[in-house]
Amino acid sequence: MLVVSCGTGVVAPGNEMRCSLPEKTHTLSDAWHDGESILLSLGMPMAMDVYTEAHGISGSGIMVIDVRSHDFDPIAAVIDGQGSLVALCDDWKDSSNARIVLNGAPSGGRLLVFSPDDSRGLYDVVVREGTQQDLEAFSGAMDLSSGQVRGWMEAGSYNPVLETVLRESLEQNVYNYNYSQAQLFPFSLDGEELVSLSLESVEFDTYLVLVSVEDGSYGFVAYNDDYSGSDSRIISSLEAGDYLAVVMPYATGETGEFALRLEKMDSGALEASGVDAGEQGVEYSGMIREDASLALAWWPDMADSWEVPSFLDPFSPVAGFTFTVHEPSVYSLEARGEIDVCLTLLREQDGYMELAGSNDDNIDMGTDSRITGPLVPGEYTALVSAYSGGEGGPVTFSWRMEDSIIESLTPGRPVDAYAPYETPSLIYSLEAVPGRTYSISVESVDLDPVTTLYLPDGQSMYDDDGGEGTNSLLTFTPAPAQAGTCFLVVEKYSEGTGTFSILLEQQR
Repeated sequence: MLVVSCGTGVVAPGNEMRCSLPEKTHTLSDAWHDGESILLSLGMPMAMDVYTEAHGISGSGIMVIDVRSHDFDPIAAVIDGQGSLVALCDDWKDSSNARIVLNGAPSGGRLLVFSPDDSRGLYDVVVREGTQQDLEAFSGAMDLSSGQVRGWMEAGSYNPVLETVLRESLEQNVYNYNYSQAQLFPFSLDGEELVSLSLESVEFDTYLVLVSVEDGSYGFVAYNDDYSGSDSRIISSLEAGDYLAVVMPYATGETGEFALRLEKMDSGALEASGVDAGEQGVEYSGMIREDASLALAWWPDMADSWEVPSFLDPFSPVAGFTFTVHEPSVYSLEARGEIDVCLTLLREQDGYMELAGSNDDNIDMGTDSRITGPLVPGEYTALVSAYSGGEGGPVTFSWRMEDSIIESLTPGRPVDAYAPYETPSLIYSLEAVPGRTYSISVESVDLDPVTTLYLPDGQSMYDDDGGEGTNSLLTFTPAPAQAGTCFLVVEKYSEGTGTFSILLEQQR
């Protein structure tokens, strides 16, 4: 091995150089005129006045270039004679050192060494002959265009420009500000694509953000935390352009290996294809298939709805079942499967989907789900999803009328109803005449009652603590479209056992 001083050696296999970043005599902008825009597009925005050392490169074949320092965090970039970027690295594997693997020296190529915060000190450049395995390992750790990157999350480094750019671009949309550990991976699309980005690690809780790069600035696109377990995933329909996948740990200081994958999906995943479940009492079979029939296909505006159940992600694959309710009553809907299934019920209203109910793990069904409640006439869709988000498998769905469990309320006749611990709600029916005013009071010394009144036109009224103390009181005057059979659902604000006193009164 030839050991030379920084000023006399070139980067070539077999050379080892001891160098330094001393006083500022050459800046990054001096060494690389187009560097600012290129680094920004690659997710590594830099202050262009940081001191930079440049080394010529010579040699053929695969070469491994290691840049190591105990004094500062080195960033290594190789550019050709035209200023085009050939390779870039910061923090190779589980260290703050840099590594670049080249397949031959580029024409007029130079190795640039600089630090993100303009720290200076001694560094070593060690060059050896490499193998195809070295080249593949470097590409697999740095280049997302191959479809996958395997990297290492460091405890953090200080790049003030990157932190500022990310904070300004994301602070209105992202609530994880751990930008000192952020690693950014660029990719480009030539046309509109349905894209999946998945981030997995067994060593830390992942957090994934997707940003666009346009006209020298970053724009927020989407983020995800805990799509499946502590892993993250984003599925989005993207236009042609340049993008960055931002990889962070959820908690500051977490470190470890991670895998980031980029996949282009079949656009059919956003097609709502399901089962016609038109008959009551029939168990219909369906299938949750990975990356097919996503929830967003059935509920297009769910990303803007505050009603979305916590277990349902817009890009969760679901099995969809459609049916029509002709008679207002109380119905029971069940979803079963070998996997842990969740059930979401949607009702079509004026061309939009609105949430009609949801359940995960009914109290007497293990990991299966059941929704029991009043439904008004209309078109409904039941979405059966896996609790884990991305898991698939066969499922079943059924629905039936449960009018035998309904007790009627009569004006002026109080009802005392015992609600054991395992009974989360009680359901009653009542008849309402248009133009008349009614009040419904629900009182308890043991429980905090919460009431919801479902009207025949699909509207509902909700009350918690409208009466004295924690008791509930609803007053309503039905319009003509709201007259007829109404349903009252009495629930507990928190778990417990006790008695509800319910009184329907008609005001004259």
